[in-house]
Amino acid sequence: MPIPSNILSSITRLAHQPHFAEVYLQPLNIAPDERVPWSTPGLPGVIGSSAAIRFQYWPESLQDSKGSEWNPRPIPGGSHPIYQWANGGERSLSFTAVFTTDTAPEESVLEVGGSDPYSSQTLNPLSGLVLGVRDVDIRSAISWLRWFEYPTYGTDGNQQVYPPSKALLVMPNTGLAHDGEDHIIVAMTTCDVTYEEWFPTGYPRIVEVALEFRELVQNGDRVQFHDRRNMALSEHVGTYLSSSHSVDT
Repeated sequence: MPIPSNILSSITRLAHQPHFAEVYLQPLNIAPDERVPWSTPGLPGVIGSSAAIRFQYWPESLQDSKGSEWNPRPIPGGSHPIYQWANGGERSLSFTAVFTTDTAPEESVLEVGGSDPYSSQTLNPLSGLVLGVRDVDIRSAISWLRWFEYPTYGTDGNQQVYPPSKALLVMPNTGLAHDGEDHIIVAMTTCDVTYEEWFPTGYPRIVEVALEFRELVQNGDRVQFHDRRNMALSEHVGTYLSSSHSVDT
């Protein structure tokens, strides 16, 4: 039997479900023989792509600030000082990460410290859990972010101090880096947590985390300063914003 035209058209006109981009962090330059807590077990000193963790939601906004230091040199009798460029200023990026969960964990599981609060409910297909989308252990998300602010200490006799891990901040299709790439090397400088809502048990339900990062030019033992010759993305701006007038100076 032929399919009625009204049903056929409604099927063929269905919009494709969009693929939502994801922001994620990946540790860089960890201490020797260190394994990050959430990476694949059995690979000491090697973190690989398994250590990249995504945020639950794309941030609503991002603040991106970059300075450039020009120092004034006073000239006697001059109407203005003469400015001499000294160095590029720091670049900071900040956004608020939101984490939510819809399902309250069972109280008996919460009584076991350090356990996965949804472990028993995951085994129940009727629990309604949608892990990573609607349901997240917010406590583990906060611990993950705060991990980037803490040092670690050597296990040998001299107790060497290793600084907090650098991170690769990835935001697909943003052209976030100076050379148009979607990732930059950063150090986390702020991680302020605001608990917005709890379940009756005290388990967090909605949390906002104000994050701030500083862009780095250090990676391992290398320092690579950024060069404006690499800012090829700017070559396209004339297609959209070119002016028909120019001013001679």
